[in-house]
Amino acid sequence: MKYVDQELTIEEMLADPIVQTLMRYDGISASDVRHTIDQVLQNRLPSPPVRVRSSRAPHHNWRMKAA
Repeated sequence: MKYVDQELTIEEMLADPIVQTLMRYDGISASDVRHTIDQVLQNRLPSPPVRVRSSRAPHHNWRMKAA
């Protein structure tokens, strides 16, 4: 395992025997952790920009505005 000068990857962390023991004690599986990470990543994705037309601008002049 890479403990010096580098952070562990998620897979390395999940493979650690101490982490596995703690997860078993808490009733958490590696797939639970992966699922939670996937949910957090999905919720952190930026929302697509929304097109807004200014009432003063000509019809063809679109501006991008973040949602």
